[in-house]
Amino acid sequence: MKTYKVGVVGLSHGVNHARIVNDYLPNAELVMVCDLLEERLEGAAKALQCKNTTRHYADMVGNADIDVICVASSDYTHGKMVLAALDAGKHVMVETPMENRDMDLLWNIVRLTERKNLKLQFDVADRWLAESLTMKELIDEGKVGDPYYVICEYLQDIRQQGAGYLLDPRGFRMGYGEMPQEPVSAGAGLYALDTAMWFCGEPFTEVFAYGNRKNLPSRNIDDHDVAMFRSASGTIARVQCSKAARRPYKEIIKSVWGTRGTVECSGYLPTPKEDNTSVYACLTDAGAGAEAYPGDYEMEPVPMKEQQLPPGMTEEDVSRVGHEGVEVLSWLDLLASIDEDRLPAVDVYQGFRVGAGAIAVRRSKEENRPVAIPQIVARHEELKQRRPLPMADVSIEDLW
Repeated sequence: MKTYKVGVVGLSHGVNHARIVNDYLPNAELVMVCDLLEERLEGAAKALQCKNTTRHYADMVGNADIDVICVASSDYTHGKMVLAALDAGKHVMVETPMENRDMDLLWNIVRLTERKNLKLQFDVADRWLAESLTMKELIDEGKVGDPYYVICEYLQDIRQQGAGYLLDPRGFRMGYGEMPQEPVSAGAGLYALDTAMWFCGEPFTEVFAYGNRKNLPSRNIDDHDVAMFRSASGTIARVQCSKAARRPYKEIIKSVWGTRGTVECSGYLPTPKEDNTSVYACLTDAGAGAEAYPGDYEMEPVPMKEQQLPPGMTEEDVSRVGHEGVEVLSWLDLLASIDEDRLPAVDVYQGFRVGAGAIAVRRSKEENRPVAIPQIVARHEELKQRRPLPMADVSIEDLW
């Protein structure tokens, strides 16, 4: 089994990715970490026992020993960092967004992964949570019928969450001297966008979005967004994100309405705190049409799929790496996709769709109108028949 050498850039949440590589991936080795803040870099390097450190991302990109780069830096830096990693022949794990401001960057990221046969995992933790997998299974089995309305909402208050560290002026979320993190079109708001698209089972083609900044006006950017998406078949999805809601934190409130029933993850109802991630459903044997259904219309608990984690991973381990430990699954899938020459579970094409949706959200808010979302088709299987491609060693400069 090949051992993949990994570099991690951005050591805020990125330090958790580094811990995963160190402790939970038998076929990976952490060989370099990178961060602009010297004190954070030194502290992380000591905790991770990683001797190779740098404040310059170019050092990591130029390191010939590195096979995989994890991009966990500030949101607005992701696209160019991903492109540089691909240009250097590295596989990529990238936190949201892959790129959320420049369509040309998005297209070129896809082109480089295709030409160089590189694998990119778009890190959206919600895909791997037991509640999401339970809901997706019901949808795929047809228990909900044909989905016609989906709700996915990421709600947090960065003033309270994480003992206030999210307000750190050296971070990017508040935007002090940096591009601040937007609600739906950046950061974890894109978890909600990705999950909504995943539940719909098809890409979104159009969006109309609104936003306001009544809770954190000093950020000089909206702190609350609501975006209404539409798919090609007419399914509607409401994606909402609030950075400063005066309510308990919820990773994502999820609800899917179909022609045979409804399934949702609790969040609005006053359920016990320990029941905050339960799944409920009202499922019928009747589908679309004029016939009445004689049964009870009740939201009943649904047995949740057991959360799959690597053998030997304890609750303490889960708390150490954040996001309920599920990013380990994302990493395992990425490395397996390289070994097996297949697309990762959340591949570069889905990263493109989410990024294009984010760009369309921002444009809709600016222009106060519905905006079409560029479409893309996954071509991995077709490309496998044509390798090596002409110009397989194409560079960024050749693509621009």
